[in-house]
Amino acid sequence: MSTSSFDAFCRFAFTFLEEQRVRYLVIGGLAVVAVGEPRTTADADAIVFLSASEAETLIGRAANNGFDLDPTVEQQRLETTGTLRFRRGKFQIDLITASLPFEETAFRRASRHELFGVSLPFPSPEDLILFKVLAGRDKDMLDAIGVVRRHHDRLDIAYLETTLQPICELAEDQSPWRRLQRVIADGQ
Repeated sequence: MSTSSFDAFCRFAFTFLEEQRVRYLVIGGLAVVAVGEPRTTADADAIVFLSASEAETLIGRAANNGFDLDPTVEQQRLETTGTLRFRRGKFQIDLITASLPFEETAFRRASRHELFGVSLPFPSPEDLILFKVLAGRDKDMLDAIGVVRRHHDRLDIAYLETTLQPICELAEDQSPWRRLQRVIADGQ
C-alpha cells in the first residue's frame, strides 16, 4: 500500500464530507494515530450525524462524486446496520450513523487536527477510549490501552465512568465497564 495513495484517498473522502456539510467525527485507526499511539491503518472510519433521509441523500452524492458503490447495497447496509461503506480504488471509508447521546457529546468535545492536508475533528482521548471499549475487539482494546498510556496523567476517569455506566445499564451489559477497568489498569 502506498502511503501517498492512502493520503490522497483520505483527503478525497474527508473533503467530500466537508463539502457535503456532514458533521462527522474521525474514529478508528486514524484517531488512534492522532490521539493515541502511532499504528498503521488501511481504511478510514467516522461517526456521521445524519438522519436516515440525509444518509440516503449522501449515498447518491457519493456515487456522483467518484466513490465506487452500489446505491442499493448501501441503502440495505444503512437499513440493517446503520453504516455506510464508500470505496474508491483499494481504500474505503466506513461511516457509522450516530445513535447514542454519548456520540453527540463526543462531537462537542472534539478538537481539530491537520491530517492529509485537511482539518479533521477527532475525539478527546477519553471519548476515543470509550469508542474503543464499546467496540470491544482485541485491536480496539490495544488501541485504548495506547491512548491511556499516552494520556494517563491527564485523563478524566470520572468522565469515562459516568459516561459509560448509563450505556452499560441501558444495554444491560456490564462487559464494556469491565473492559474499561482493564484498559485503565493496563495502560498505567
